[in-house]
Amino acid sequence: MNTAYAVLLLLLVLYVPLYFWVYRNRDKAERYRLGINGPFLMIKTHLGTKTMERLGRYNRFWRVFGFLSKLTSAVLLFLMMYVLITAFIALPSVISRPAIGIEYALAIPGFNPILPLSYGIAALLFAMIVHEMGHGIQSRSNNVDVKSTGLIYGVVPLGAYVEPDEDQINASSRRARMDIYSAGITVNTVFAVVALLILSLSCSAIESPYAGEAGIYSIDEDSPALRSGIPAASVITGAMEENTGTVIPVTAGISGSSFSLETENGFDPLKQYQFRYVYKEETSVTGHPVQMGAYIKNVVKNSPASAAGLEPGTFVYSIEIGGTETKITSVKSFYDFMRSAAPGSSAVIRTVSPGSVTADVHDTTTLDNSGGTAFLGITVTSGGFTVITPDALMSRASSPFYGADGSPMSYVTSLFSYLSGPINGMTPVSDEVKWWYDVPMGDVAWIVLTMLYWIFWLDILLAISNALPSRPFDGGLLFAGWIDWMLEKTGMKDGEKRRETGEKISSATSNVVLLIFLMVIITMII
Repeated sequence: MNTAYAVLLLLLVLYVPLYFWVYRNRDKAERYRLGINGPFLMIKTHLGTKTMERLGRYNRFWRVFGFLSKLTSAVLLFLMMYVLITAFIALPSVISRPAIGIEYALAIPGFNPILPLSYGIAALLFAMIVHEMGHGIQSRSNNVDVKSTGLIYGVVPLGAYVEPDEDQINASSRRARMDIYSAGITVNTVFAVVALLILSLSCSAIESPYAGEAGIYSIDEDSPALRSGIPAASVITGAMEENTGTVIPVTAGISGSSFSLETENGFDPLKQYQFRYVYKEETSVTGHPVQMGAYIKNVVKNSPASAAGLEPGTFVYSIEIGGTETKITSVKSFYDFMRSAAPGSSAVIRTVSPGSVTADVHDTTTLDNSGGTAFLGITVTSGGFTVITPDALMSRASSPFYGADGSPMSYVTSLFSYLSGPINGMTPVSDEVKWWYDVPMGDVAWIVLTMLYWIFWLDILLAISNALPSRPFDGGLLFAGWIDWMLEKTGMKDGEKRRETGEKISSATSNVVLLIFLMVIITMII
């Protein structure tokens, strides 16, 4: 059995009898500060209530903050729905992919492969505490008592909470209720933005002696790059054809957001190459020559490449359109060619298999149209090397909008791409490549930058997820308030009727959104 499932099963076995004991002995459980909220246990304390009381006295400030909170929450709600709907539409293609595992769905630092133990615990506690403090302070600012604070536990720790007086909240105005519900989302967003600004300003002062050179970020399994013996995190400075001894300078070619190894005349996959590289300040030369060029990493199903019979693990040698054959000498030359090609063109693709000295001709295929650009349906790397420059990596690590082209959706796409960074080891940069940079204060600076990164990452993730318009998320309560406001503006003045109608609409929406959310999560993890 997978370790993650075994641990989860053990936690479940411990949780169930504790839950039923609290359920049957509520009065006795209260003495141990334990309570129940639906399927969850609540560990009750009064920590932070005095601080909430003091800060909640600044009513004018919190009134303005409440207005901004509703705007922020509305923006994040639309972002979350965009991501959720996009993920739901993509479910048929996700089903055929390997599951990521249940450990990724549990926000337990050290257990979840994404969340590091020390940084994860510190940043997660910080995010949960400031989130709930926001609810508590806004409650006191609106004369709603906070009965308790504490932790929510459901098989695994789920988060912190504050418990405002429900009767007082229900008696409050709609404006006050929505200010309270939206406060946690916005406090998380504010801290995420502050952490990111400090991170970006700090990273702008970091320099690399290899600034624009070709750095190796990762290496594909079973690729020529792996067989070369060059370690990941190396900087490639030169190449030489087998048996020539003449070193050719290697640079980082850039095509859109893709980087590749480049030489003056490009690489010929029918030839073998050795490399000169720097790794942790030491220069070496590879002893094992390998093929190099635009190496096919993936082929999209039902794409023109698939129809032509292209296979992963081979090199693109040339593409012929209209009788004109163009040699493909690198990742850059491939993507540049695809941008210049016309969608709908008939293309003949030639590829080279590993170890072969001849090119294979494939069936003629028709290039698809992807946003006005010709689409073949393959992902290529530099012989199996994923390449980036140290400068570009630092810019990407410190900016969630790196690569945005100015369109609104490009910023959304860039943000969620940035949030997926930890899957690829970005924290803000992986440990292996830290030697690329000259950082003031060395390891101390990296600790601070890493902590800032995780504070940003977990705070913004908590803010976005809580904006989901489904109960028990904050967004579900806010959505109900917005429905009530819209019904009032459209002429429904009867408060009781408006409340009942709004409850039906928000409840139905909440159930549908929650169902879609669970379908997406379950599909990904099992």
